[in-house]
Amino acid sequence: MKKTLFVLFALIWAASSVSAAGVPDPIAVKVLELSMFEVGEYEGDFAGEFQHWYEAYFSDADSYEIKGIPHPLFINNDGVAGTVTGMGKAQAASTLTAILSDGRFDFSQTYIVVSGCSGAGPDRTTLGDVVIATYLVDYELGHGWSESDTPEGIEGTFLKCDSYTESGLIPLNGGLVEWAEQQVSGIELTDSEKAAEYRALYTEKAANSLPSVQSGSSVTGDNYWHGPGSSARADEVCAEYGADRYMVTQMEDNGFGVVAKRFGLLDRLLVIRDVVNFDRPHPGQSVLESLDTSSGGFSMGMTNGFLVGSAIVDRILENWDTLSVQSPRE
Repeated sequence: MKKTLFVLFALIWAASSVSAAGVPDPIAVKVLELSMFEVGEYEGDFAGEFQHWYEAYFSDADSYEIKGIPHPLFINNDGVAGTVTGMGKAQAASTLTAILSDGRFDFSQTYIVVSGCSGAGPDRTTLGDVVIATYLVDYELGHGWSESDTPEGIEGTFLKCDSYTESGLIPLNGGLVEWAEQQVSGIELTDSEKAAEYRALYTEKAANSLPSVQSGSSVTGDNYWHGPGSSARADEVCAEYGADRYMVTQMEDNGFGVVAKRFGLLDRLLVIRDVVNFDRPHPGQSVLESLDTSSGGFSMGMTNGFLVGSAIVDRILENWDTLSVQSPRE
């Protein structure tokens, strides 16, 4: 009996050892960079949001197919991962959830860096600006009505709902945002002659400034809106939630924020948005003309967003030992 038990124990131990030896340790990811779309190829043609990142970080990186995401996940030897998530809140949330759920990778100490384009008001930013988000605010999640239906004695068209607050208002880590701003203080951004000519059509002082790095709320809406009325609503939504006034508008950030929060990574999330268009017409221009115009800001924005985002990613890697122990979050 003793001999039988010994043999059985040895077989179990051997089987468990073989099983353990056959399972590789998860790949540790230090930074996960997320872009929303690419115009064409990953390299060598007209650059969308991901191409500059791919050419700088992932051209020789390993690629992984993950069920539920539209593009491969690339991971280089420095622990930087990146992918294209798809546009809109649904694709942002589903893609990030699929990535963080894949057991082949260790995301427990990962910084998530969202890098993409945005619209903005000419009274607060200019084409080519890069904004590091302080709050993520959902433009649509709440109780609202059309301006023409506003009850007598009521101002505005939006009320927050406390049951939506978890995803309607997402405060980002102020310490991390401040640290990121410090890393790119004084960075030289690009400008373009076409963008300068277009911004000159606006009367606002901010619109006619040179590109710079700023911070403020990022408002998320699946609808690509234009016009002063929609901008006023964005300000109203931010005020209703108690966020900073909005600086940029886009389509994904609250989706990323909710997922990061649920996976315990919200305090490691950075959202970096470059301004490629104004969110309202200039004098003498209609809303439809504003929607369809080419402002000269797109390629410049792609460049400036990458300049700021990559500088921050490189500082994270250079200071990894310090940041992983004494994070700027605290």
